[in-house]
Amino acid sequence: MTENPIDILRLSEMLDRGRVLLVLDKLDNAAEAFRALAPFKAELGRLREQYGYMADYALRGLPDPSLPENMAGLKADIRSAADGMSRALKALDAPTLYFSMVRTLSLSPGGSLAELIAEYRRLTGRLAMASLTENPAEAGRELTLRAEQLEKDIFNALWIAYPLASDDAELFAGMLADESLPAHFCPLAVSGLTLGLMEWYDERRLRLLMDACEATDEAVAVRALCGLLIALWIYRDRPMSRRLKERFEALCERPDWANRVRMATMQFIRARDTERLTRKFKDEVLPEMMKLRPEIERLQKQHPSLDTDGSLIEENPEWSELLEKSGLAERLKELQEIQEEGGDVMMATFSQLKTFPFFHDPSNWFLPFHADHSLLSTSEAQAFSQLLGMIGEAAAFCDSDRYSIALSINQIPPGQRDMIGAQLRAQSEQLETAVAAGEVHHSAEQLTVDYVRNLYRFFKLFRRKGEFRDPFATEMNIPALPELSDVFDDAETLRLIGEFYFRRRYFTDALEIFRRLDMLVTPEANLYQKMGYCCQALADINEAIRYYEQSEMLNPRSRWTRRRLASCYRSICNYESALRLYRSLAEDVTDDMSLTLNIGLCLVKLQRFDEALQELFKAEYLGTDSPKALRAIAWCTLLGADYERCRVYTDRVLSLPDLTATDWLNAGHLALLTGNPAEAAEQYAKVVATNDFDPTSLFDLISRDRLTLRQLASLPAHLLDIVVDRAIELAGGKGSHL
Repeated sequence: MTENPIDILRLSEMLDRGRVLLVLDKLDNAAEAFRALAPFKAELGRLREQYGYMADYALRGLPDPSLPENMAGLKADIRSAADGMSRALKALDAPTLYFSMVRTLSLSPGGSLAELIAEYRRLTGRLAMASLTENPAEAGRELTLRAEQLEKDIFNALWIAYPLASDDAELFAGMLADESLPAHFCPLAVSGLTLGLMEWYDERRLRLLMDACEATDEAVAVRALCGLLIALWIYRDRPMSRRLKERFEALCERPDWANRVRMATMQFIRARDTERLTRKFKDEVLPEMMKLRPEIERLQKQHPSLDTDGSLIEENPEWSELLEKSGLAERLKELQEIQEEGGDVMMATFSQLKTFPFFHDPSNWFLPFHADHSLLSTSEAQAFSQLLGMIGEAAAFCDSDRYSIALSINQIPPGQRDMIGAQLRAQSEQLETAVAAGEVHHSAEQLTVDYVRNLYRFFKLFRRKGEFRDPFATEMNIPALPELSDVFDDAETLRLIGEFYFRRRYFTDALEIFRRLDMLVTPEANLYQKMGYCCQALADINEAIRYYEQSEMLNPRSRWTRRRLASCYRSICNYESALRLYRSLAEDVTDDMSLTLNIGLCLVKLQRFDEALQELFKAEYLGTDSPKALRAIAWCTLLGADYERCRVYTDRVLSLPDLTATDWLNAGHLALLTGNPAEAAEQYAKVVATNDFDPTSLFDLISRDRLTLRQLASLPAHLLDIVVDRAIELAGGKGSHL
């Protein structure tokens, strides 16, 4: 593969620092070194000359109010030239699908966008007349197959064209205005335009997407908006030209702009949760279902009607009990609630159905589902035409999932097909009822849901997905874009987005949104609680304390806030403040084992051992020999040099199941402090064994407690090192030089 000396990111950083001449020098050097870049020499010369005029004028000290705008335009042109040069070098031999397509189409005669669109228009006109021929089915299928190939070719032409020529831009605008074209075609073309924009920055494409956002066809407008938001995020560091900025400002003046952007943004935010949902389904739900399979089969044998009437499954008490005991019912309920909130729970199911050859072509991932497609005109699919029509209307599926269903139906053996058909016909009335009730529709919101899911599936499941810039691979935080600040300046929207981030544990994004919300609303205890929790989860304890304290001032009765605040105080070793809060909590609730234990632990840290033991003994009583209380008493008596009592509780701890490395460590400390170094070595050896026989774990723990041991007793010089060495030897590890 040809070495590419043009580092776009590095050159962009140099331009941001004002090193225009240096960037031009590097581009000139590249143009001299590679024959493929010779066509760019004239453009580079023009840019250098333009910069020279600007510099000469500025150095004369003459006033030039247009200098900032001219400089921004020059830098944009230099970036475009660098993009074009980098692309030209990659086009020589880069193995990606994009550049393979570039090379293929460059060698294909008659493949211009104008020619392709002209032929497509003629063909769609002939399709309307196919019903008048002697053999309409055969003629129609032949024309349909050719039309589908042209749709792919036009998609590919829009995808790889760079920069998009002004003539091609006019053709694209003309397509959007042509109502005679099939309804699925223009939305597909918008996706091709978007995919090309994601490869290389192109202001003409951005302008076309802005124009398409105002299309009367909802499917076109929705796809254009989604593509525009992705592009604004990807190229957030590239300033718009004055003309493009004016076009964008005009778009923002539309009365429905803010609502549409918020709607699309929520779908992109929900898409971030798809991977977690898919993992939950595969790792938790499916394994549990497989475990239950023998029991399910047993119930089906006992109740044969379960095989044909799904409603009886829910009514059968044994079935319900089985689901409850396994925990599967709770997980399924959670997934159902997430689906009702708009979560994409279908990804886990349909990810296994994207291996058909149909999905080897990028354009098919963005093709709107339509009944005229050749896949749906086979004899097998026609047998299910009513069902496929309902699937096409069902809101639960996105377009690529609908095609997955259609392709899967074609693969079903005839015998099973008849059986499934009978079952599906029995359920068709429910689907028809859903259609009549408006549960399936083509609203802008549903179209947005479908398209974001189409995008997500392509970037996550396409067989060559690694060759594409995946907008879902990073935290695409659209509300943070400065161009959209006016859209996300209302409390209701920010609260909705922040709550979603918070519930899904995206704490960095939630905190950013909550901070913006805090500037718009009067102080709220609940908001400060959540901001504190975000900071605590992100290990920013001091900020967490600040927000928790603000929440406590507004609502001093909140036990949850005081518990969290006390926990944070303990994290920064402010045990006096933590103790004060725990005791205030204990005043309201008597005999709380957890509070009593925390009070005792704080007193231990404050070296008030007699008071601590009183609390810890109480915690032991309340918790009926709680392991936490036993460990705390053993440690407290060790620090208080009450070795006789410490031995009693250490033995009780060592009789517990699932001992930790700390349990053996403290037992070793007790043996060492009571004059039994050989026993200490044996206990320390178990620390090494518990930590996968890693001796460094013992060194770290001993280092942490070395000062405490010295304060408790005057150990002979080097005794601790010798004991540690013997422990490692007993554990089969290496020496202390590690």
